[in-house]
Formats: sequence, structure tokens, C-alpha cells
Amino acid sequence: MVLALAGGCAQSPGADLTVSAEFPGGSAEVLAIDSAARRIELAPRCEPGRGWPCWWYARIAGASQGETVTVRVISSRRPHRNAEVLAGRWALPDRAVVSPDDVHWTPTPAGATNSNEVVYSLAAPADPFWIAWGPPCLPAHTETSIEAAARRCAGLERFVLAHTREGREVAAVRLGTPMGPAIWVQARQHAWEVGSSWVARGLLEWASSEDPAAAALRRGAELWLVPIMDVDNVVRGAGGKDAEPRDHNRDWDDAPIYPEVAAAQRRIRTLGAAGRLRLYLDLHQPGWQTQPSYFYGPVEYPHLPAAVRADYDQFLAVAVAAATGPLRILPNYDVVRYVKTEDERARMSRTWVQRHGGPNVVAVTLETRWNLPESTAENYRRLGADLGRAIVRFLGLAVQPP
Repeated sequence: MVLALAGGCAQSPGADLTVSAEFPGGSAEVLAIDSAARRIELAPRCEPGRGWPCWWYARIAGASQGETVTVRVISSRRPHRNAEVLAGRWALPDRAVVSPDDVHWTPTPAGATNSNEVVYSLAAPADPFWIAWGPPCLPAHTETSIEAAARRCAGLERFVLAHTREGREVAAVRLGTPMGPAIWVQARQHAWEVGSSWVARGLLEWASSEDPAAAALRRGAELWLVPIMDVDNVVRGAGGKDAEPRDHNRDWDDAPIYPEVAAAQRRIRTLGAAGRLRLYLDLHQPGWQTQPSYFYGPVEYPHLPAAVRADYDQFLAVAVAAATGPLRILPNYDVVRYVKTEDERARMSRTWVQRHGGPNVVAVTLETRWNLPESTAENYRRLGADLGRAIVRFLGLAVQPP
């Protein structure tokens, strides 16, 4: 639906501004439009039961290219589940992103932020233009990247992991040799965590490239990649985190409600039973703090058997060393402290894979920072490529010189 209308969309300065989120992934509740002051106020759309109201993404028309527009984003004060109201900072990045074409995204100047709102003053890049919490990545974008990867890489298989509860395809990719160790990578169990899909895209672009290390990966191992798990909420523009009846990342038990989780479990069990699953990597994004990215490891990490712990240590070391771009990774594992019960912890994907993925698996979660000046689509993709190189080193694959 068109969320607010205030006259036409003329090209001249001073024309009435309009705001819409009537497109896949769009989300905005328009609170006010002051065309005379060139000012817009909006909030993330809150859909009870659909997860955290932190993601927002809108189209603005009526501003001439180069004209200064002020966008004030106010965090949602509406309860998203029972009486729970999300802490405001989740919805308030220091920098938003803008695009003249809904394809190419650049960060805004830093906004004026407090705990419940942020104000961005920006030059309109075009009429219309798009503004979002972060660089959007929708199923259509992942299809484009998969098609490009398939053109570069003979033998790449695009398959449907599952159809969602609302009937949408969950696209996945397999490439490499089915005889070697297997790596399972998935992103976006929480729909708002858009940077994780960009990291996955960077990994896919690299893995299908002519880089000698990527060729070594394809010769010696098998990569399974799911760029978006919670497709329904991504398309809807909902947050997904703490959704009802279950959060995607709390659905990993013997009776999952999401078809895509059940399908991932079946394939992971098969790889694990064959003793092939070597690495499970679940891509997420953390809170708004500004320290580097980090991995979650097992809660019982200090008490793991020496050989198992050595495997976890080896992967962490090569990943930290490979991440040479602006998005660095901390050199130690964190553990999930905010999950208080063993039942809930057991239903998290990383824990489930650790327990069901076979004797050789290293199962970790990467939390890639989103609220840094360096948190751009380009740097997310670079981190994905760095992770690919780390996987090659972790597996000890021979890289042939070009």
C-alpha cells in the first residue's frame, strides 16, 4: 500500500513529497510529511507475530536530485509479541543507505542518533530515490547472483531447498565435489539481518571465480549455500527475530514448523552420517555496538575434548587471519549467554548441528557487524570471499599456482 500521499511528484524543488513501501521487502509507517520543510518522519512497520520491528525500507518521490531532505526515523513503540517493545537502537543505524535506482546503495552521512530516533540529512540522489536501514538483499537479488555464478562455474547446481509455509522457494546452491568434505553455509534465519546475505553473496561470487584458491575448494570439497532462510519475512519486510509461532533459529528440534529448517536438517544429517560434514557456518548480525565481528562457538568450548577444541581453534585462527578487510573478526569465541535454558539452546541451529552433524563438524555462528562506517555491501562481500579462503586453509586444500 502507499503509506502517505501529499500531492503529485513534480521534478521541481518544493514539490510535494510522497513515501511508499509497496514493493517486496518494503517496510515503513509514515508518521509525518512536511513538504515545505522537506522533512519526512517514519517508523519501521510493526507486525505482531512477525518479529522485531527494526527493518525499514521506503521509496521517496518529489525531491529533485541534489536537494537536501531530512528523514527522521523513530523506533516503533508498538509491541511486537505479547507486550514486548523492542529497544529502539536496533532500528536506528548511525548511517542509513540510499539509492537512485533501488540497486546501487551508498551510506548516508552519519545521523543524529539517540535511544529512540535518528535524523538523517541527505542529498536526494534522484527522483524518486530509495532509503533503507541497510542495503536490501531480496530473493530476486540472490537469483541474479546465482545465475551469474552459474555462468562462471560449470557444475554449479541451483536447487530448491524447500517451499516456505507461504509457498515461496528457498533457493540454494551446491558446487564442488561430492566426494570431499562438505561445508554448509546459511544466512538470514532472521530476516532483518541483511548483511548476512551479502556475506553469503560474497562467498558465492568468490567460490565460483577463477581464484586459484576457489578452484582448489571446488576440486577438493563441496559447498552448500543458502543465501536466505526466512524468505517469507524478507519479502514481507518483517524482522523475523522472535517471530511466532517460532523464531527460525529456535526451530531446530525433531519437529520443526518451517519446511526450510526441516529440509536443511535432512541434508545436514545425511552429510553428517557419511562423515563428510566438516564445517557449518550460520551467518547473522549482532547488536548495534561498534566492536569487530565475532564467532559464537559451543557453550562448553572450554571443556571440549582436546582434538575437537583444536579443530575449533584452527578454524577461528584461519578465519581471523583471512579477514584482512575493514570488517575484522575478534580472535576468540563468544558463547550465547542471553539464552538461559538448555531447551532453547538445544533448538538453536548451531547447537543442533554440533549434536547431529557427525563426528567431524565444526559448527559456528558468525555475527557480522552492521553499525560501522565500513558496514557496506562491498565490505560484506569482501568478508564472504575472505571466509572462502579461510575454509580452503582450514581444510588444508592444495592451491595450484595460476
